[in-house]
Amino acid sequence: MSTIQFIVSGPMLPTWDRRTQLSRDLIRFLATNSSESPLLRALSVACFKYWPIISQILQPVHSNAQISELTIPAYPLNPAVLEATGLWAHKLTSIAQASQQMRMEAEHIASTDSKHIILYLHGGSYTSGTARQYRNMHLRLAQATGVQVLGFSYRLAPQAPYPTQLYDAYCAYQYVRDLGFSDDHIIFAGDSAGGNLALALWQLLRAPIRALVLLSPRVDVTSTRDSWKRNAQVDVLRPYTLDNSHSTIRQLLAPKGLSQQTYQLLSNPFIAPIHADLTQLPPILVQVGTAEVMLDDIVEFAAQAQMQSSSTVELQQYENMFHVFQAGLPGTRHFKEAWERIGAFIRSL
Repeated sequence: MSTIQFIVSGPMLPTWDRRTQLSRDLIRFLATNSSESPLLRALSVACFKYWPIISQILQPVHSNAQISELTIPAYPLNPAVLEATGLWAHKLTSIAQASQQMRMEAEHIASTDSKHIILYLHGGSYTSGTARQYRNMHLRLAQATGVQVLGFSYRLAPQAPYPTQLYDAYCAYQYVRDLGFSDDHIIFAGDSAGGNLALALWQLLRAPIRALVLLSPRVDVTSTRDSWKRNAQVDVLRPYTLDNSHSTIRQLLAPKGLSQQTYQLLSNPFIAPIHADLTQLPPILVQVGTAEVMLDDIVEFAAQAQMQSSSTVELQQYENMFHVFQAGLPGTRHFKEAWERIGAFIRSL
């Protein structure tokens, strides 16, 4: 691991300290596709199973916030939302019909602001993660913003191919509405694939929500821009490819086999929001590290958003930081600053 290299020969980047290096290695391990190695798969399963305990040791959050575990039921799809989904309409309808008995695990983090709520969509490449495993992120978000947070465990690929996750997110949104929150009091937030899902949910609804907060969001899946080569050795992600049956994008879109249509999906705006119509975008905060492979994707997405939307588009770039560094160890470079600026953005709305 590069943490050992840090001790022997120094950090991967001159501005990194040992804690930053360790955070990068930890996130890289969690982001590694372990399906090709039985040993890594066993370690990954154990790590995710006990992550709530591990994260509380490595990433302690000192909070007295009330945490409530709950379940979210299935909701019927509003026919009006299907009009903008194009080729996904039939699949979404079928998924909704087959999911009537579904119950999603979720958790609610109380906070001082009872008028607004953040719906958090977790990352994990659509193939891993639960609300329980992301509790520390929920707690930090509630702590930084003073706003209550609802996180939920959407179904994962490859057992549940896309757009199952989009339907599950729709149900979570409807649950929040049933709690009594109007759109202008709801904020969508997410990291990595969760940021992608937050943008897809907004496209599905086109609702005038209060804001979007996206941490290293996946906005394209072609892996062709220069930062994918420039930052490949430093960052935690591997390029997206449909040709490897073990890749997360293949497991999400075509777990049973490829077709010509699968390749066409790579430019679909729900999969790659960089191609979306962003004219009605709500105020949006995007954070990205300059050492990320997705840096150029995200910068271009933010530029598109600024050109198309009249709302605030705030892009924050953090020097030499890696993918979703906000989930790293407390004390990681820029960690405190990033969370403080998330809070400042929410309070400015």
